[in-house]
Amino acid sequence: MQPGARDGGRPGKGMTSEERNRLLVRIAHELDGTLNLEDVLGRLLDTLRAAVGYDAAGIFVLNREEVFPGYGLSWRRIAATVRRGFGGPLPDLDRLLAMGQGLVGHVLQTGEPALAADVRLDPRYIMGRPATRSELAVPVYAGGRLVGAMNLESDDEGAYCEEDAETLRLFADAAAIAVEKAILYRLFVQKERLEEELRLALEAGEESGPALWHGIPGWDAAGLTRPRYEIGGDYFDRIALPDGRLGLVVADVSGKGSLAAMTLTTFRAILRTQVEGEPEPVRTAAAANRLLRERVGPTEYVTALYGVLDPGRGHFAFSNCGHAPPLLVRADGRYTKLTTGGPPLGLLAGARYLAGEVTIDPGDLLVLFTDGVVEAEGPDGAEFGVDRLAEVVLEVRDRPSARVIAAVARATTAHTGVDHFADDFTILVLKRLAEG
Repeated sequence: MQPGARDGGRPGKGMTSEERNRLLVRIAHELDGTLNLEDVLGRLLDTLRAAVGYDAAGIFVLNREEVFPGYGLSWRRIAATVRRGFGGPLPDLDRLLAMGQGLVGHVLQTGEPALAADVRLDPRYIMGRPATRSELAVPVYAGGRLVGAMNLESDDEGAYCEEDAETLRLFADAAAIAVEKAILYRLFVQKERLEEELRLALEAGEESGPALWHGIPGWDAAGLTRPRYEIGGDYFDRIALPDGRLGLVVADVSGKGSLAAMTLTTFRAILRTQVEGEPEPVRTAAAANRLLRERVGPTEYVTALYGVLDPGRGHFAFSNCGHAPPLLVRADGRYTKLTTGGPPLGLLAGARYLAGEVTIDPGDLLVLFTDGVVEAEGPDGAEFGVDRLAEVVLEVRDRPSARVIAAVARATTAHTGVDHFADDFTILVLKRLAEG
């Protein structure tokens, strides 16, 4: 169906109340019986074709806002998208959002609809398909909050008008309800999976749990990672050094899905190559920043904590590269946030990094994690936070590391509830054992 062709007249401002109701009922019927987010978005696009024709279309759902205090940078990421009619690769979606470019990027930045009668004359347009001549994009709101955008593209000039924008907004209202339900269901499933993983881990024994790291003399180490999607953006690793020290890294890659996976693969290769030649934190961070900027896109970046642990002495030298600050929890109840370092890797050319040093004494715990732990939001919007994490760890610091992780995971899910568990979840705990 060509854009502008309609069944039963021209929907939009000219639609009667009865026609609007029929359209809403049709949308509800099409969405009945599915809570899969991508399936919901796909059905909406298929239904939309009968009301407002298009040659290509997409629905984009936003994730939370990324903020980097002190660097004047903030943007929102794409959490999910479904498209129709795009045969080839599209421009990087996170770039669109970061720069406010493209009609979709404009809508997500301003919260206002955008209509281009001839995209070749509109400075906001970024080519996704060569045949496109006109485009219409509208925001998707849920509960007064901007959650995404819908866009239509046509091969004809002037294919869309204000009436089409009104019809698309009607779809956007219906999409908001369906998308919110699908997101809540996804979060519920994720919470259930995490709780099941913890249950199975702890059933393995009091001393085991989700323990992933063995063979560090004098230390009890455990870790747990739970990606939000099948392909997560979190990463942690240990790298054995020739002198008996260990390189430790926990990182969070910008974005999700295949792009994040490519950035993650690049970062892992860069880090391991650099550490093998020069393991010290400052040089490693500076090299990783430079090489990431050379090999990935300008809006792809990695927040990371990289450090070198001397297990025998308990000495830990580190550089925090824009990452959530790890905790050094003392046996006597004090704790320290490890913040020394610099900006995220791959974000700023010529960025400078500093190194911090701490000594981990017997009975102390080193807790490394990603922002999915401390930025998890409760129903009131309050984040779980680093200080709350420290309180939980302090309460159970005498227990094995696996038990500490289980306590944190349960406290986090209790804080968030089903509605706000929405990011990759990674935590590592390294406890130096008492001597003798």
